[in-house]
Amino acid sequence: MAHSTPGSESVTTKLDMVQQFVDLAGEHLAGEPAMENARTVAERSADRLRLARGFTTIALAGTTGSGKSSMFNAFTTIDRSPAGILRPTTSEPYACVWGSLTFADELLDWLGVSSRRRFTRESALDANDEVGLRGMILLDLPDVDSVEPRHRAEVDRLLHLVDVVIWICDPQKYGDQLVHEGYLRQLASSREGLIVALNQTDRLQPAQLPKVGADLRQLLDEGGLSKVPLVPTSATGEVPQLPPAKRGPIKPKPGPFVAERSTRGHSGVSALRALLEPIILRGTLAEESVDRDLTASIADLSKLVGGPASPPTINPLVRGLSSAGTDAARIEQTIQAYAASASVGLPGPWARAVEQAARSRLHELPAALGQAVAFADAQRPRRNWLPGGKKRADQKTEIVLRAEIDKVALRYVVEPVRRALAAYERSRTALT
Repeated sequence: MAHSTPGSESVTTKLDMVQQFVDLAGEHLAGEPAMENARTVAERSADRLRLARGFTTIALAGTTGSGKSSMFNAFTTIDRSPAGILRPTTSEPYACVWGSLTFADELLDWLGVSSRRRFTRESALDANDEVGLRGMILLDLPDVDSVEPRHRAEVDRLLHLVDVVIWICDPQKYGDQLVHEGYLRQLASSREGLIVALNQTDRLQPAQLPKVGADLRQLLDEGGLSKVPLVPTSATGEVPQLPPAKRGPIKPKPGPFVAERSTRGHSGVSALRALLEPIILRGTLAEESVDRDLTASIADLSKLVGGPASPPTINPLVRGLSSAGTDAARIEQTIQAYAASASVGLPGPWARAVEQAARSRLHELPAALGQAVAFADAQRPRRNWLPGGKKRADQKTEIVLRAEIDKVALRYVVEPVRRALAAYERSRTALT
């Protein structure tokens, strides 16, 4: 889970880059997944950097009956989150703060935790027993498989906001496809703060624990989560003692868990706590999470830009419109050809944006071109009876018509395309 700690200036610079790109390209790339994600990331990151960075938000997530609420209560040693077998058990998130609840209130407001479901853990009676977790905000989330759709929506929202997710699995449903494909693999691809806990291990026999752990470890590895820590936990009793390691010339294979103990079992939540304390002590995971989200967003946005744009000459467009007259089909073909020449070398989304800009006033062109012809005819010299008069009149009319069509092309086609290309160039600059 090693990660280089970014400086505040670096994170702020990245946030500015994403915000500028969204502001510049938003009108032209509306609907592009990378753009919509960048907009969300920019808003979320700006909010998170504005709030207290000294707190690390950690969420307990899992399916019904996995023991999330019991684990939450074991961590806090206060029965605040209801535990049971009914569906759903936790309908709203609970939050416990190690530190000042007053300082954490604004962050909890942003997370959407009700004031009735937030409390502080430390007291004078603890002395320094809880100092290792000072700065942690632990959340108990609703069940991801809840029969209530709003509960799952709440989980999905919070999983994008917290810094660390501890996924609680139970020995019966640890291979659930919804969990592995719908959540764990997606979380692992977007964050480093992910821990998987095999919970309720007090229900297993000592010989069963390594087998179940190895099976879960294999599922995680096959899903691309080989670096995600796996710990055995129990909120209500001791984790069964693991069999002693074999001695001899052959080195035993590493066990499935992040911290193996061959002669002593892992007690309660201590193994989990041992993973969290260094993270809490570092106190920078919130900023690192923001940095990681912004870096990923910039990488996605970089795929939307390429080399510099090359605005085409207007002459082919004017000639095409002149010959098209008021024929809507020929006008559309001319516009299509101009848009294609204007978008040469541009990434697909911007090529579509340029085409859309070129066609933005297509329905107005036949009437505008008709007016241009009428104006040119009105300016036609009337003394055609003089020698060479008809030829001179035709030439003058052609010049006037060309000038009028040039104005129409600029106003209705070229200027919208230029604005799209200018936005593209400024967007390219924003990412450098």
